[in-house]
Amino acid sequence: MTPVNNSLITRSVRPSRVVSGLIAGSLALTLAACGDDSSTGSPVDPVPTDPTSPPITTPPATTPPTAPPTTSPGIEHPVGADDVVLRIGYEGGFVPIEQAFLNLPMLLVTGDGRLIVQGPQIEIYPGPLLPNMQVRTISEAGIQQLLDMAAEHGLLTDREYTNPTNIADAPDTVVVINANGDAYEHRAYALGFDEENDELRAALAGFVADVTGTWLYEENPELGPEETFEADAYLIRSFPDPILEGYEVEPTIVEWPAGAPSLADAAECLVVPADQVGDVLADANQLTFFTSDGTTYQIAVKPQLPGDGC
Repeated sequence: MTPVNNSLITRSVRPSRVVSGLIAGSLALTLAACGDDSSTGSPVDPVPTDPTSPPITTPPATTPPTAPPTTSPGIEHPVGADDVVLRIGYEGGFVPIEQAFLNLPMLLVTGDGRLIVQGPQIEIYPGPLLPNMQVRTISEAGIQQLLDMAAEHGLLTDREYTNPTNIADAPDTVVVINANGDAYEHRAYALGFDEENDELRAALAGFVADVTGTWLYEENPELGPEETFEADAYLIRSFPDPILEGYEVEPTIVEWPAGAPSLADAAECLVVPADQVGDVLADANQLTFFTSDGTTYQIAVKPQLPGDGC
């Protein structure tokens, strides 16, 4: 049975003042017309009406206002494409100068919701010149997961770490976090090379292990699929007059692209736009050398990541 809408019924049967007046007036005229024609009495006047009176209407039903839901905004963080929310990597150690230049983070989260990691490297020699960097989307909920983990490990505070004295030539583990308007850098030498009995070092090691292990590589609905990271620019360091003999595989010598900055200017570090050198670098391997302005160079090159520069 169809439900009855009482409000509609009320509106349909309640006449307005104007309508009521018109009905009463019509009835009076009808009665006068039906009387004796010889009657000398005055005709019955119609009931006066007020045509200016507004009709009576039922006001529409309104929904009472409700308070907006209260949700926690989470931990504040920068939101720009070049802003770093979290960076985990290694620095230093006993490595060649070109290897130190090529230092790349294990994990980098940007303010605009990207997660950049090192992808697997193909096991051939010589391998590709460019490193395999992969990018995934990360939701705001995923970023909050990471910042909550950092807070749980006590990393949203400034800390100083003790360093072991019985381990030589190890790198520093460096964790950078930007949150709540502050920047935190946690740097610990030889982290994880031995059992961590110090409480602060153990907390830092636990955070790195949790993020780069379980959280990153188990199925996580807050992360999108991996794609190749496409750099807008590269950071290049050049080494002139390299040794070109003694390799098991014959080196390749390639002309540096015309119009690109000279490799002579890359003695320390040079930012080169990807649209000038991207194709030649993508085709190069670890035994590709380049000639620029009459000089042959070996180069170390890596994609410019958010937060990086010369």
